[in-house]
Amino acid sequence: MRRMKRWLVLALPCALLSVSAVGQARTIDRVVAVVNDEIILDSELEEFAAPLLKAPLDLDTPDGASAFDALKKKSLDRLIDTRLIGQQAAELNLKVTSEEVDRAVDEIKKQNKIEDSEFEEALKGQGFTLEAYRKNLSRQLLDMKVVNTAVRGRVVISDDEVRTAYNQSDRQNAGERLAHLREIVIAVPKNATTAEVGKKQALAAKVATQASSGKDFSALAKAYSESDTRADGGDLGFVQAGNLVEALGEVVTQMDPGDVRGPVRTQVGWSVLQLVEWKAGNLRPYDEVKDQLRRQLYDQQVEKATAAWIKELRRKAHIDVR
Repeated sequence: MRRMKRWLVLALPCALLSVSAVGQARTIDRVVAVVNDEIILDSELEEFAAPLLKAPLDLDTPDGASAFDALKKKSLDRLIDTRLIGQQAAELNLKVTSEEVDRAVDEIKKQNKIEDSEFEEALKGQGFTLEAYRKNLSRQLLDMKVVNTAVRGRVVISDDEVRTAYNQSDRQNAGERLAHLREIVIAVPKNATTAEVGKKQALAAKVATQASSGKDFSALAKAYSESDTRADGGDLGFVQAGNLVEALGEVVTQMDPGDVRGPVRTQVGWSVLQLVEWKAGNLRPYDEVKDQLRRQLYDQQVEKATAAWIKELRRKAHIDVR
């Protein structure tokens, strides 16, 4: 489950989205929901919804007001989930210390290669205070702690499941060649504006040009990539082109060893690829890949189990949306 693994890297750009609509809102503080014995105020909901805005909204127009209402409705569902998880944290006596938030902020700055002054300036430029950002980050850390305690321990992947996954891969790879790839991922936030997407594309194009010009691809990956393969220089190992997302698979099939291609748009963002070599589609021995397969299956099951767990929390809770 890559998203869970690299959330610290993505936390900064996701948090730096526009919040100007909140300043335009005519807020009359009122209770918008009750979750068990906790209330959610309209002002809390608007604060929670702010980072999800992909562009400033003109609340004086029907379209702007309608879009903002839809955003608040969607955000309320997420905020209710967050409250339920927070209540579970209290039952489990789980907390997040200021030191843990400090370490998370330091990691975000390190991953994004920015200094303290640049970090605070970036927050300020988008209307965020450092205090508000730390509060949001603390909530994310607490959610993760609760999921780790309440869900992850329940997920067990058997040897039979790993073997079955391996056999399925064996059938899928039969007779097809494998590509040894390296990838640089320039992530794009889910609700990014057109300008933000273009900015990320320009960065990916710059990286692709440097790689095509002979600069070491692994070094570029370590410097720019926002994938969990970053530490390995973007090395994906040997993969079957048909198992890649369609956009990447089509590109890879046209590549020769040493070629660099990109930027290629995917759901994650922009990808730059380098083909190291082709080889016959002989699947790696089971003993070499079983641990990797087990981790992949585990992450997939944790994601499903977490969704089911939150659904069960909702079923048992008293939730009054007003």
